[in-house]
Amino acid sequence: MKLNATSYAVLGHLAMGPWNMYDLAAQMRRNVHYFFPRAESQVYAEPKRLVEMGLATAEAEATGKRSRTVYAITDAGRDELRRWLSDESRPPRLEFEALLRVIFAPFGDQNDLAAAIRQSQDGAREIFTLGEHICDEYLSGSAPLQRYVIARSMLHDFLWSYAEFIDAWAERSLARIDAWNDESVAEQHRAALEAYRVHTHLARPEPADIPVHDFHGDSVGDSIKGQS
Repeated sequence: MKLNATSYAVLGHLAMGPWNMYDLAAQMRRNVHYFFPRAESQVYAEPKRLVEMGLATAEAEATGKRSRTVYAITDAGRDELRRWLSDESRPPRLEFEALLRVIFAPFGDQNDLAAAIRQSQDGAREIFTLGEHICDEYLSGSAPLQRYVIARSMLHDFLWSYAEFIDAWAERSLARIDAWNDESVAEQHRAALEAYRVHTHLARPEPADIPVHDFHGDSVGDSIKGQS
């Protein structure tokens, strides 16, 4: 059997300590939900695979009248995790459904586009809420994995910054959509082109003559005269 990134996500959690399945699933939701969600869906199958490969152990633990299985990493599992950590990491990839809706927005309604962007903003603000809670835990010394604060602070930094980015992008985008109501199509088109320049921090001249299209991509029989 071949290990994948989800395998290592589970193996890494077992390296932090032994877990029963319920607590392991809860930790996976808490730790990787916002940047590696597919690991959550496989959390119930993956520990058994790791046991079969000799990378983890499974022991029954009595809890009252019931028993539960507790998984722990083996020495071989630690070696495999260490080997994976020394490998080259794949480049970042982004899965963001609202951006699909942005791409295909011309085939729908601009109100639907605004709604999708607002929903993304709501999701970003959920990260703020969770991030504040986690911050309070670490600053009070009560976080479940307090001993890993040095590395985990970098994860908190990334996710907080990511949420700030989405929140700011949503504000800009919603402001642009709102401005469309008072702009001509040519003005909307020019503002869109200017956004490319602003975001890339490059002073690029406009082409001499750019055909103008409306929100739905239809030509309006006009053009923008550039500065070149």
